[in-house]
Amino acid sequence: MLPESEKIGFIFDLDGTLLQNINFFLRDMPRQVAQFYGSEFTPEMETFVKSMMFEAFGGSKLKGKTPILRAILKTAKLYNIPWYKRLQFLKVNYQVYKKGITNMSLIPGAEDILNVLTQKNNFPIGICTTSSEEEIKLRFQNRPEFLDRFNGALIGRDTVKNPKPAPEGILKLSKKWGIPPNRLVMVGDFSADVEAGKNAGTTTIGVLSGFCTLETMKEANPDFIFQDVTKIPENLPDILNKIQESV
Repeated sequence: MLPESEKIGFIFDLDGTLLQNINFFLRDMPRQVAQFYGSEFTPEMETFVKSMMFEAFGGSKLKGKTPILRAILKTAKLYNIPWYKRLQFLKVNYQVYKKGITNMSLIPGAEDILNVLTQKNNFPIGICTTSSEEEIKLRFQNRPEFLDRFNGALIGRDTVKNPKPAPEGILKLSKKWGIPPNRLVMVGDFSADVEAGKNAGTTTIGVLSGFCTLETMKEANPDFIFQDVTKIPENLPDILNKIQESV
């Protein structure tokens, strides 16, 4: 266990990093909405939905407090929804979202890894996500005890002025823990997670359990690329060495 002066913190993205729910956003949810409107969810529609969700989760083009809502509105034309029926379209999407999101599985082994970090190594852990605080709690509505392990270190897009890829959320946790950014590790499945970590000055880990392919993750150029978060403990010596190099 590291002495207090050398404490390290781990910050995790949520969707695709700790939660196994990317297929829900990209396929299951829009397919259910298409079925509601009597439409077929075609490969072309899936490609369009994927591009919109990339923008929403990545924070690149659909900025603001409701990026996913705006992404959904952009998909309305796929279903030939006239403008005067788009409020109903949003309600249908929200009903499907609310029903499905509370039943998302964790990445297999993710909970064990968090226990290794917190109980064995005494590292503080936090969440920094583009979801709102309400959406974070909705995801764990059926298992609120999961969030207790983070001791309130939950950063949603509505708790900062500038969400990822801005470093504000990470820096907020840095201040909360009293740990400088160069002793923090940002873990995420998206280029915006890596960019946010780099902007804050942290060590960065990209995981391939969510949005990014190996090729797109290499373009983001994190310090480490793992298949998923379960690879963190076996690579912890290398991660600690990387942090020491940056101090």
